[in-house]
Amino acid sequence: MSAMRNTGARPRLLGRPGRLGRLLASVAAVVVVTAGLTAVGQSIQPPSAEALSGSSFDPGNIISDATFFDSTTLSESAVQSFLTDHGSNCSGAGGSPCLKDFTATTASRAATAYCSAYTGRSGETAAQIIARVGVACDINPQVLLVMLQKEQGLVDARSTTAGQYRSALGFGCPDTAACDSTYYGFFNQVYSAASQFQRYTKNSTSWSYQPGRVNNILYNPNASCGSSPVFIQNQATANLYIYTPYQPNAAALANLGGVGDGCSAYGNRNFWVYFSNWFGDPTGGGLRSPSFEGGSAGWGAGNGTVNQASYRDPSIAQNGSWFFASNTAVPGRSIAQDVTRTVSVGGQASASIWLRSATSAAATGRVALWGLGGQTEGGSTAYSVTNTWQKVTVKLPVRQSAHQTVRLEVYMDTTSTTLYFDNATLTFGQAPPLKELLSTPGFENTLGGWVPGNGQLNQAIYNDPAASHSGSWFGATNTTTPGRSLAQQVSVPASSSGRFTFSIWVRSAFPDRPFSGRLALWGLGGASPVVSSADFTASGSWTRVSVTTDVSSGSISSLKPEVYLLSTDNTLYLDDGSLSRNILTAGSFESGSFSGWGTGNGSINTAVYSAAGSGVTPQNGSYFLATNTGTVGSSLSQDVRRQTIVGDSYTAEVWLRSADPTKTFSGTLAVWGLGGTVEVNTTPFTVRGGWTRVVATLPLAQEHSSLRFEIYENTTGNTLWVDGAQLY
Repeated sequence: MSAMRNTGARPRLLGRPGRLGRLLASVAAVVVVTAGLTAVGQSIQPPSAEALSGSSFDPGNIISDATFFDSTTLSESAVQSFLTDHGSNCSGAGGSPCLKDFTATTASRAATAYCSAYTGRSGETAAQIIARVGVACDINPQVLLVMLQKEQGLVDARSTTAGQYRSALGFGCPDTAACDSTYYGFFNQVYSAASQFQRYTKNSTSWSYQPGRVNNILYNPNASCGSSPVFIQNQATANLYIYTPYQPNAAALANLGGVGDGCSAYGNRNFWVYFSNWFGDPTGGGLRSPSFEGGSAGWGAGNGTVNQASYRDPSIAQNGSWFFASNTAVPGRSIAQDVTRTVSVGGQASASIWLRSATSAAATGRVALWGLGGQTEGGSTAYSVTNTWQKVTVKLPVRQSAHQTVRLEVYMDTTSTTLYFDNATLTFGQAPPLKELLSTPGFENTLGGWVPGNGQLNQAIYNDPAASHSGSWFGATNTTTPGRSLAQQVSVPASSSGRFTFSIWVRSAFPDRPFSGRLALWGLGGASPVVSSADFTASGSWTRVSVTTDVSSGSISSLKPEVYLLSTDNTLYLDDGSLSRNILTAGSFESGSFSGWGTGNGSINTAVYSAAGSGVTPQNGSYFLATNTGTVGSSLSQDVRRQTIVGDSYTAEVWLRSADPTKTFSGTLAVWGLGGTVEVNTTPFTVRGGWTRVVATLPLAQEHSSLRFEIYENTTGNTLWVDGAQLY
């Protein structure tokens, strides 16, 4: 996916030449940098298990299939470099050579249903055996290295024995009997274990542990230690359990670098710890070389030529011993990797990667995730890093269509320094609830779903960050026929009900000439349409206008937000539209409900009244809330559990009125993002005897697990009436 280019020019609206103002000149800066990359080398030990947390261990997904069966991650020379690095303190004092120095004559093996033919050689090194068996049997050499360590400690051993090589991968060594001599010998062990993993895979239903179902897995060979159900998510994880049929208990996970208790088993825990520390997250979503150990297989230039190299220097690497480096003389060039993975609508891809500049000069750009195949979707996070590693995370909620490929792409805007990469992850799960129903609400690079709604009109998008409300782009429209409109039509589930609000920022293209229009939100597809509308007048400054429509369950199949143009001698600019459902409970207190509401701070009094019983006309429906307090700063609040996405914004809206029309009532409306780093935005208010709309909008720079709508009461000796509360 190539980077989008700013043209700097505004397209002209057909039929109305010159109405939209001057064209913008584009300016390009060119910086020349040295193309070469320089490697340096130093050897230290990889990070310890304490860098991990046992809470991250998922017993149902220890390693992904894509990682487990990728035989191309390490070449023979890369495996040898890895063994040399990890065996730097090995002396061979135990009477056998260190693994980095081991050689053996290997026997030829005919092709089978599980492995291709293997041609034996004399004097093969351990690295050659590991890499060649990996290729023959389609098993990741990284997996074989981890197995050698977790079974016999051969990789990091300071000295070795003949017994360690004899049963190097523990193949044919049951918990209840001696090892089977049929499988003795280093090559025999590596080949037999790799072949067996493919046997498990190709005969998946023949084994006790199978992917895609719940399996009861013991904590220890002693059955009295118990078991727990585990939903095994993939074949690779099932293979590990067939090979070593125990999961770590809480005590083992609480002390990743040591021992747990008498019921702990460590095989699969240690596999996860070693793989994570050496090669990055084994569940890395199918990323190849996520931590660049031994190379950069899978990574490459994304949208044009860049300089790139892999380096081994544990003193610089964020994880393990290797890292990746790239620079470019062309801003916006990228490094990327495609992962074949079907992600359906409602799913979400999440990626992270550690970045730093090679120097103290800042490196800037963005990390993007693209959903390819179907209707392309993307998400990105900007970064600015110096010579300290920083983790950059990006999420892609899939809303438009299923995708068959996910691309992780790092764009480089800086041309004066080199960018380092390390320890990437890619995971998949469920997307948070859909907040925004509009397609391209901000007109970024496309009109998207915006089309003529009531007859033809002129429409265009402009790229001008200085003139837009936010982002880089905004929409523009004009007409010679009053009543023409710009609209979208959005499908919604038949079960949809509640209050939906359509809002959009508008301004006149000519500051001295106001633009008149009408905002409408239709509910279509039922026995009869429902609609609410609100007239507006746009000036030369951006102004937010909105309209709310109430929908009953089953009465509609689609929503149509629509902007009618009533002026014919002007152009209307539009930006940052939003169409969202109210997520508050009992926002209008209908049927006397106070459900979901409570005291947020201090002490308040509350009562719900009906129009019939009070003689008061509510702002919405037939009921409203009355509240007062004797303590300044007390509050009325409602918390809503909501997994949010960085970049979303939520609006709190409420209608307020003083119960005594001769007195004012003052307070503050607040909308909070809670869970993680707290965020808040507030709007102070003072109201009298007429219903007054108060709004507070919170753009989210952090992820949150819940939102809070809160009204602080700063007046005592009076009562505040509340109605039509919304959070959308």
